[in-house]
Amino acid sequence: MPPNEKQRYLVVYDYGQGGVWAFVWARNVSEIEGTFRDLKVVEDMPPWLTGDALAKTEQRMTFDVDEIQPDDWIAKFVRSK
Repeated sequence: MPPNEKQRYLVVYDYGQGGVWAFVWARNVSEIEGTFRDLKVVEDMPPWLTGDALAKTEQRMTFDVDEIQPDDWIAKFVRSK
């Protein structure tokens, strides 16, 4: 894959009693780790994230690392610069 081409990564915010799952379009894992605090990139899709749950996550919780809006859920994890 060319270095500037993005791919979709599964991320989770683990709050101790569970997690909030999302997808992030980014160039690599390091870009996600450098942009967001407290989010973990997940390598393998969990077995429960299929069908309806997958469709809802893709629809409501997919973000582009370069296009985060202040009112996006994921914006609260953006590292201060």
